[in-house]
Amino acid sequence: MKKHTYLFLALVMVILTGCSKDDNSETSIVSRVFQLSAVSNSNISGTATFIKKENGLTEVVLQISNSSTDIHPAKIYLNNAVQGGEAAITLAAIECDCEASTTMVSKLDNGTAISYEELVNFNGHIKIHQNENHMEIIIAQGNIGSNVK
Repeated sequence: MKKHTYLFLALVMVILTGCSKDDNSETSIVSRVFQLSAVSNSNISGTATFIKKENGLTEVVLQISNSSTDIHPAKIYLNNAVQGGEAAITLAAIECDCEASTTMVSKLDNGTAISYEELVNFNGHIKIHQNENHMEIIIAQGNIGSNVK
């Protein structure tokens, strides 16, 4: 048993000392996570993670669990989820196989540029739809930006 403990400690030391702190290419990841809650008894919930990229883009990663076999369209809408509003940004659809999607965002659907800082403070909400044929059915949603308390 002691042999395994010493081996584990040696492995941890190798990993810790193998990472050089002199590497100037290290950058901290700037991100914000928003919760997506189930709607209409769908039992589907998840997260929307906004990640600031160096090139001025924002990577939006949607992850859900308990989804159906559909491909779920996703959009960022204006205003909060209760008030509702027009679609502002079309996101990549979530495929049932991996229950996730990634979209690089730099502008609204109307062409207006939007930075990471503006997006994480955006007056909006995200809706995940049942499928392309049933956009009226919302399976998960969550407020983003200035609508999160």
